[in-house]
Amino acid sequence: MSVVGTTKRRNHGFKDPLLVQVMERMGVDTIAFYENRGEETRKLRRRWKELAECREEPVAGRRRPVPDAQAMSKEIEALCLELGADAAGAAGLRPFMVDEGVELPHEYVISFLVAEDYGVTRRGPYAIEYEALSVYTRCCEIADQLARAIRGMGWPALAHHNGGGEIQAIPAMYWSGLGELGKHGSLIHPEFGASHRPGFVTTDLPLAENGPLIFGVQDRCLNCDICSLNCPGEAIPDEAVVTEGVRRWITDVERCYPYSRLRTEYCHICVDACPYVHLENRDSSLKALYKEYMGNRKTAGYRTPAWFPDGAPLPPNLED
Repeated sequence: MSVVGTTKRRNHGFKDPLLVQVMERMGVDTIAFYENRGEETRKLRRRWKELAECREEPVAGRRRPVPDAQAMSKEIEALCLELGADAAGAAGLRPFMVDEGVELPHEYVISFLVAEDYGVTRRGPYAIEYEALSVYTRCCEIADQLARAIRGMGWPALAHHNGGGEIQAIPAMYWSGLGELGKHGSLIHPEFGASHRPGFVTTDLPLAENGPLIFGVQDRCLNCDICSLNCPGEAIPDEAVVTEGVRRWITDVERCYPYSRLRTEYCHICVDACPYVHLENRDSSLKALYKEYMGNRKTAGYRTPAWFPDGAPLPPNLED
């Protein structure tokens, strides 16, 4: 069975016409966030490219029979956790989970996530960025190892991660039962909130679909403006749309880019300010960290991009 993708992937950097348009309006010719990366950050990104070489390798000649897809799903989930993931699930591969025009010869997608250390928020944007990229690297490694293990069972498998991939992360995670969509556009897990990064493997290994995990996030988002009140670009909309029967809020990237791409500091505020970091799991230690972080946001004035006095100046209003 093959699946042909229908969802357009947003390009990055100078390949993104909207970002180029915003840069022209602001009168800048460099992408400050990319230009400011240090060697340690660049090393992590090089590691992603190295791991891309392992995405697809030969399949073992002898195929392991799978009489029970549910049991196999549990086995794969346990393997994901053993490899270092914090949660995992599976879904039937659907066209809207795949990049537009890409054909994947697989029937299922395995989604997993690795939680970020929320404690780094007390150390500021550069520490938050390094943590995010480090977790992405672990996701790359786990995806490659998982795909290799499935190929060892005699079933085809392809890893998808920052080193290379054709999977649309949010829909794959949602239908794999890893969480519910929040107003800030990220997927919220009941234990880890939105502080996590994903990896994926597509395969023909017979699996049971987890299905969506609904635990009240969107009802709360309808009455919570914390991410909106802390977004420097005021890029989080009040109105939602419905796609494939799922309500979601689409971030206004034109408003987001001056802060997420055209400043040197990493902007992760909407995720870090989300109360689900401690709400559902009722983790008192995370709640204390959250209160400390939100205290920093209050001192800075909420929508200010960072809480350091030597932060870069705010970009001009795009509507000026």
